[in-house]
Amino acid sequence: MNISTNLKAIEMIKGEIISEIANLYKTLADYDEIGEYENVTNEIATVIAMDYILARRLGVSFAGIDNKISELLTIGEENGHELEIEFSDMSELRKYLKSR
Repeated sequence: MNISTNLKAIEMIKGEIISEIANLYKTLADYDEIGEYENVTNEIATVIAMDYILARRLGVSFAGIDNKISELLTIGEENGHELEIEFSDMSELRKYLKSR
């Protein structure tokens, strides 16, 4: 693969991630008023998908990302992360990912 082509793709992906995060923050700023659940879902899904694609462009496998996420969730559980203590978010996500 041509290095300059890969760098161009990486820059494009980074731009899309930043743009989508900005859209998400704009949507969340008015979230209570408009309740656009589908927009929030689309924006979060796009950010996650583009993160996976960026990782691939950087030489990290999809499985590598999944494994690292699982590892970080386990660490969060073990160290008593506030989101785990209050809501069990880390363990619930780890269980979901494990069941896929």
